[in-house]
Amino acid sequence: MSIRTILLCGALGAACAACAQFKPPAEGGSSSGGGGGDGDPCARRAQIEDGEDGDDQVLTRGGRGGYLYTFADEKGSSISPQGDDVKPVPGGADSGYALHMKGHLTDNEEAYAGIGFSFKEPKKAYDATQWRGVSFVARRGEHSVGNLRVKLPDANTDPDGKVCTDCFNDFGISFQVGPEWTRYEVAFDDLKQEADWGKPRPDKLDPAHLYGLQWQVSARNVDYDFWIDDVAFLGCPEAGQK
Repeated sequence: MSIRTILLCGALGAACAACAQFKPPAEGGSSSGGGGGDGDPCARRAQIEDGEDGDDQVLTRGGRGGYLYTFADEKGSSISPQGDDVKPVPGGADSGYALHMKGHLTDNEEAYAGIGFSFKEPKKAYDATQWRGVSFVARRGEHSVGNLRVKLPDANTDPDGKVCTDCFNDFGISFQVGPEWTRYEVAFDDLKQEADWGKPRPDKLDPAHLYGLQWQVSARNVDYDFWIDDVAFLGCPEAGQK
């Protein structure tokens, strides 16, 4: 697969609220951990979810072990699979399985749907300060809207942090997903909250207290169909990560 590297801020200039780097999957298969295989201890520890075990739980390593879920607005949007009944399905990026969500967003200004997972079970904060960001591969279905947002609920935006009074404005970045599998790298320092809502509004993400990772689509009266695979943390120098 040949895909040129694109820096989102370079494409959008001053209008860009945050940056993500787009890369193809690593040569020779899965890109979990940023280019390292299971033989690299750091790359193995960095792997969050690759879907290959086919169950509803993220990989139980690095102190993690949360579960997959989907969510949608209560205005009439549909999503499949629903709720906590989420497992990887066949069709991964150079692998057997991947996370998949599809459905239709209702014609409402507050329409949204998403897929994600918690880092721990029972749900509590996870300390990710040893890492500098996250990576994953994604693609969209043929007739799907392209805009997607990746976001990380933390102690200031998740209700379980007992800080926010206007919750769920998680630090994240919105980007366009194409029909081919593409690898995305996102640094914690580049993530931003959405404008004009949420309380509190801290300067940056709190990686010492993360509750999970989510991909959310927000639009009006559109079909969506997204695939996610090979989710990992960034920050293994011995695995070629910078």
